[in-house]
Amino acid sequence: MTKNRLYRLLSRIVEIKRGEEAISLLLFFYFFLITAPFTIIKSVRNAKYLIEYNAVWLPVAYLLTVISMVFVVAFHSKIQARIPRSLLLIASLVFFILSSFAFGILFIKDLGWVPLVFFVWANVFIMVLMTQFWILVNDLFNPREAKRLIGFFVSGGILGGIVGGLFAGVLATYIPDFLLYIAGGMLMLNIGVVAAIFRWRQKASPPSTRAETHDFQKSGKIKKVGFLDCFNTVRQNYYLKLLAAVVTVTWIVSTFIDFQYNIVIESAVTQTFYISFFGYFNSALLVVPLFIQLLMTSNIIKRFGIRLTLLVYPLMLLLCSFGIAASPTILFALGIKGSDKSLSFSLNQSVRELLYIPISPEVKYKAKIFIDMFLNRLGKGIGALLLMIFILVPTAPSTRIRIVSIMSLVFILLWVVLNLKVSKEYANIIKGKLKKSERADRIVDEKLDVDFMKLVLDTIEDKNRSSILYAMDIFDLVKQDKLTPEVRKFIGYKQDEVRASSVGMLFEGSGSGIAPDFEERLDEGVLLKEIKEIMSLDVYQEIMSEYVDKVLVEKDGESETAKMEVAKALGFSDSRSPMSEKLEELLNDESTEVSRYAMASAAKLQKREYVPVLIKKLESPLTRMDARVALEKYSTKITGTLADYLGDVEMDLELRKEVVATLARIGNQEAADFLLWELEEHREDMDSELIDAMDRIRSVNTDIHFRERAIKTKISEIVKEYYKNLIDSYGPISKESQEDRTDLDMPNHMNTRLSDIFKLLGLIYPHEDIMKSYQNIRAGTKDSVAYAVELLDNLLQKGFKEAIFPIIENLSIRERVERCRILLQNFPFF
Repeated sequence: MTKNRLYRLLSRIVEIKRGEEAISLLLFFYFFLITAPFTIIKSVRNAKYLIEYNAVWLPVAYLLTVISMVFVVAFHSKIQARIPRSLLLIASLVFFILSSFAFGILFIKDLGWVPLVFFVWANVFIMVLMTQFWILVNDLFNPREAKRLIGFFVSGGILGGIVGGLFAGVLATYIPDFLLYIAGGMLMLNIGVVAAIFRWRQKASPPSTRAETHDFQKSGKIKKVGFLDCFNTVRQNYYLKLLAAVVTVTWIVSTFIDFQYNIVIESAVTQTFYISFFGYFNSALLVVPLFIQLLMTSNIIKRFGIRLTLLVYPLMLLLCSFGIAASPTILFALGIKGSDKSLSFSLNQSVRELLYIPISPEVKYKAKIFIDMFLNRLGKGIGALLLMIFILVPTAPSTRIRIVSIMSLVFILLWVVLNLKVSKEYANIIKGKLKKSERADRIVDEKLDVDFMKLVLDTIEDKNRSSILYAMDIFDLVKQDKLTPEVRKFIGYKQDEVRASSVGMLFEGSGSGIAPDFEERLDEGVLLKEIKEIMSLDVYQEIMSEYVDKVLVEKDGESETAKMEVAKALGFSDSRSPMSEKLEELLNDESTEVSRYAMASAAKLQKREYVPVLIKKLESPLTRMDARVALEKYSTKITGTLADYLGDVEMDLELRKEVVATLARIGNQEAADFLLWELEEHREDMDSELIDAMDRIRSVNTDIHFRERAIKTKISEIVKEYYKNLIDSYGPISKESQEDRTDLDMPNHMNTRLSDIFKLLGLIYPHEDIMKSYQNIRAGTKDSVAYAVELLDNLLQKGFKEAIFPIIENLSIRERVERCRILLQNFPFF
């Protein structure tokens, strides 16, 4: 009952699924109890530093932070691979608790060096705890889950910032010396939250996953550790290098903004009110991002995708930089700082963490340590070096602010370019997470020469059936330059078995002796040359014509073999020869074997008068494959003829389906157009066959184009049909029984229609990516579906996503049916 109540409460705020309530709340409070104490610490840090030194000397503190982070990253990268993650997180919290208490004592002593050391320590504090938090989130969720929940987690951090800022603002007036003890007390509460998260994880994870995690952390998947290894991990990966560049540029810009802000505040606010001002301001500037995070972030990411969301933050800062350059007043200083922090803590933080999720754990741990801990501070260090000129060159504060604004504009433009690159590479990383899928018939076509294998098998069979057929099979292999040593061995070929008598018996007809004398041991080159010469002789044409007429009228027991010999021999003749006209009778022979040899010869001669007979042969399962292969050899010559048969609704349905398959094998643009036109005629009895044929064409030739409007219309029809079938099949089931179930035992026709949807999508989007997604959705595991949907989220336009995601995402039956009911009322989407 309690779980149901908690689920109903949270589901009003965030798109949460059953079973995610506890971990979502724990991560919410974990982030809250990091940012609340840090906001207190940050207010003390800024105030103490500005009082002891001044804003111009901030670059020195930034540079010392960078140097310190080198040692922190090296140390952290070593221990994170050697101790369990739960112990690492708790040990980090204990360290920062004790050190915050220590600084509380040191500040009372009023030592001059303490504010500088505290400034560096505070930066290390947030980098270490923030990085550890996001590594844990990356461990627990796949991209789709993270997209749904990340706004809720980050809102916990923003709320912590608001509460911490209010604490600092109010209590600085009364008990300023106790602020660090309050921050330490909050961190102590966080130890209990972290312990609860790992207890939940141990219960929720299957034994195999727990063992794998333990092995990864304890035994050896990370053999090399240290600062250099973390650096090399990033350096050797293009995607990580892009992420590293984005983070570095982000923090360079943030450093410029922070410098401008502090220059203005130093001259506008009295020193005695520094802590209260920073506390209140840090609290106030997070109110807007809290609402953005709770109510908008997940929806913005889902609606506009990774690429557009990544651009919001830099483009907003671009506008603000123009503003403060034009008017360097406290109002614009607060505006640019507010924009920076509000978007940094909401949209930018959320989307940047999503970029890490597809990376494998062993790479991700080292990459995040280097990027989020070290490069984060390095960016500020580079910014600090660029700002050092203001320490050496005295100038008015307003002039400094304007120059820094110009520098910011340059880096923001670079930031936009890098964001576009990293979002593109993110989609490629998602593709790599999916299992590759190819059509079985395409694999056969690419890996196996079916015609060649058929000829080899025929040669083996004909060796015992007829020496004449065997000789002609050998001639075919020689002609195609495929009588390799391996084939010779396979068919048991011996040259002395192919004598002049074997060939001559046929070519001489009644023994007229026109064939030349072959040597006992045949040379393949000679065989090829001599037979061509024989077939070009007029006397050969006359004798063969008489012989064919004689064979066609014979009815004795040996006539079938003789007809097979003639049918194959006619394939070697000239298509203009009168003798080729005899082939049509052999095509219609009642013997399947004779007909088969005749179809092979028809494919060689490619005379149009054979086409109706070959199409008719598609009706019989015994001759269908040979007829299809023969028609395919005609290629573009008969595309229009096949289209006429396809469009004739009075023709046998099975025959028309075979015509569809034949057009698919021809696979040119004209064949694709005919198939699409037929699909537009709403031939529902052939929908799936037509769609599969177009999918085959697209899988083989990506240069073939299909009219997008027609494809969209068909997808819309099928999706609408799918919705209705889903509602009819599962709508009557009681809500109680649907509450937790996500498995749908779909009827075959619905599975076929889902396949049709993806095949149609593959006609207008990258085919391989679409079919990868479909196969991973059919695999049905949580992660395979999540990564497939994430790839589609980066590929498809908005209307397709709205229509298709409800039928493929990992939703309960109740949710799926309800969404389909709602969507059905708003059709079409595209």
